[in-house]
Amino acid sequence: MKLSTHTRYAIRILFELHLARGPISIAALSELTNIGLKTVENIHAVLRQNDITASIIGAHGGIRLNKPLSAISLGKMIELFDEGVRFVVCFGEKSNDCPRQNVCETRSVWKTISGQIQKELDTVSLEAILDQYREENTEAKPVLIHCLNRKSDIILENDS
Repeated sequence: MKLSTHTRYAIRILFELHLARGPISIAALSELTNIGLKTVENIHAVLRQNDITASIIGAHGGIRLNKPLSAISLGKMIELFDEGVRFVVCFGEKSNDCPRQNVCETRSVWKTISGQIQKELDTVSLEAILDQYREENTEAKPVLIHCLNRKSDIILENDS
């Protein structure tokens, strides 16, 4: 299984929003994540529709997280941007593409395994991913965030 670019980009965007700790413009997110402006807009549209992010209008507005990272699972991100875990396309939205789906000997096992993996991914929060990164990189330099809505940058030390 390979995650789509949009799934990986969406997670990167959510990490930036978490670290910014406040609204940030789409243009700033594009620059900070090195993701094209149109792609950031498209990803934000999906995240906003699923109540993961919110738009704040006004001079100090932008995009902000609507949920903590602990409430957003890796499984949810894969479901939103990759239509969930599927080893084969004979189930899910594209299930009608296979003329053998009703007589296929292996379809059931692929569906079962995909479901089990999806359930496991649903237990992994984005906060847990960030925590694991921090644990594995205790010798890493502090993270420098160029905070566009404050007068100075923020330096986050690893919590280890």
